[in-house]
Amino acid sequence: MTDQTKPFVIAIVGPTCTGKTDLSIELAKKLNGEIVALDSRTIYKRMDIGTAKPSTEQQNTIKHYCLDILEPERFFTVAEYVDEANKAIRTILTQGKLPILCGGTGLYARALLEGIQIPAVEPQSKLRNELNEFADEKGNEELHAKLATIDPDTANKLNINDRRRIIRALEVSMISGQPFSQLATQGMPPYSTLWLGLTWSNREKHKALITKRLQNHIAEGLLEEVQKLWQNAAYQPILSNSINYKEFIAYLNKTESLNESSEQCIKNNFQLARKQMMWFKARQFINWIAIDEISTQECFNKALKILSEQAKLVDSN
Repeated sequence: MTDQTKPFVIAIVGPTCTGKTDLSIELAKKLNGEIVALDSRTIYKRMDIGTAKPSTEQQNTIKHYCLDILEPERFFTVAEYVDEANKAIRTILTQGKLPILCGGTGLYARALLEGIQIPAVEPQSKLRNELNEFADEKGNEELHAKLATIDPDTANKLNINDRRRIIRALEVSMISGQPFSQLATQGMPPYSTLWLGLTWSNREKHKALITKRLQNHIAEGLLEEVQKLWQNAAYQPILSNSINYKEFIAYLNKTESLNESSEQCIKNNFQLARKQMMWFKARQFINWIAIDEISTQECFNKALKILSEQAKLVDSN
């Protein structure tokens, strides 16, 4: 049951390509809700097709927040996201509407809804450039080793090649004077959250849908979007760390075929889905719905049933 002493929100989470956006919109229509994106890439302007950002029609149907916040010229910190999302939730609640959080970025969900407090250290452009130059010269292994000497706990959790997060952890640790792992603290969850998780029970069917979605994105102009964005040097660090964008740089540079870049993109999306699923599955409070076992309408009805039973929010009949 939900905690009635705190503002109530719904969170729709799960791996990429599971229909979270469609379900969030249908629930928002039914429950007089508005949607707050839980996604680390749809916050960027101009990155539309590759992020599967809600269409103009969808955004006109239901108001969305935390989309198109800034140009893809720098990484948006978790602390910045939490501030923006909290503002959006307050706005929605003030209007007497229901906030519906929707997305697959687990760290955003944890920081916003589970009360994990992330250190609010402003991005340090000069230091980031120095650390990137260090990694270019010495390699990602040496960069990771540098973090291990300052904050072994965080280093153990990060892949050696995850340069962006390693640099962010170094940045926070060096500026604050404390290890990044010691600065993230567990507070009280600020909202009463009912969690809905969408997933696939058949991984091969999921992979097939990821493949089909990529084909659709290419038909919609994904390659043109990547090419246009890549021409702006300021956008390149973000694009180089974003699935559905980074894979096609080699194709645009004529060092890989379209088929090779597409196959790598499908592989990366599938690996992302696995990582997302592992992260969310560890949250025992999430109510899971396997979308390949039921129709879209049945999925909607099942979500309403969960809401009726756990939040007494709606009559599911």
